[in-house]
Parts: sequence; C-alpha cells; structure tokens
Amino acid sequence: MPPIRANHRKISHLTRDQRRDCQLLQSIGWQYAAIQEKTGFSRHQIQYACTTLATPVKRSGRPPLLTVAQIEELIEYVCASARNRHLSYEQLAKEMDFEVGEKAIRTALIKEGFHRRLALRKPPISERNRVVRLQWAVRIQLLGVYATGNDSRFLE
Repeated sequence: MPPIRANHRKISHLTRDQRRDCQLLQSIGWQYAAIQEKTGFSRHQIQYACTTLATPVKRSGRPPLLTVAQIEELIEYVCASARNRHLSYEQLAKEMDFEVGEKAIRTALIKEGFHRRLALRKPPISERNRVVRLQWAVRIQLLGVYATGNDSRFLE
C-alpha cells in the first residue's frame, strides 16, 4: 500500500472567527502566502474566507405587508370582543381597512401565535345520564367529601 501524503489530508471548514482573522490579515496588507504560513490554512480556504462575508447574512424573504403598529392594532381589535374574535380573515381585512388582503391578516395573526379551529358543540346530555350525575353530585354534597378522580374513593 502506498504511503499517505501529508498534503492530501481532509481539511475542515473554517469557523466564523477564523474567516474574520483571514479577512483582518488581508485588510492590513498580508498576502495569501503569508496568511497561509501564519495560520496553516489552505490557500483555497484563505481565498474563500477573504472573498465572502465572515458572518452569513440570513435572507429576510418577503417583508410583511403590515407594520408593527398595524399588527398591534389588529391584535387589540381581535381581543376586544367575542364578535371580533369570530370574524373571518376576509371580514377582518374589510373592517380594519389596512388595504391588505385576508392572507396578510392571517399571516400576521399566525406569526403572533393566534390560530383558528372549529368550535365543537357539546353533545346533548341524555335524561338518564343527567339524573345519574345529579344523584352523584347530591350524594357528594351531603357527605361533605371531595372526589379524587375516581368516585369510588373519597377523602375526608
């Protein structure tokens, strides 16, 4: 088996601080060869570090249509009454008059932690079950004890 050459070792990526160091050395006039001698990094790593941003900037994506003040006003309006909470996104867009669509309203509320779901109605209680529950409640009240989750076990 042939010997492994030292210059073919795997080179790891540079950290943010190492990239900043390379940029600093280049900005004060050092050449790539001098930086390579000082740091031990490969020429390609130094070139990459000096030509790209040391700290990557996260892309912001599309900016929101509503301003922070508008979002605060929207949340205040939605929380003001039960009627406002039950309005559709389309109705909120019309009532708030921000000149944005329902998707912008929905996105803003979702980002703030609001979510929508269908309200389920309680099923009607049967007459037999109503009588059994009433008897149980009267019995507990007469005994003056509290149930602990299982009505066969009581604490005094």
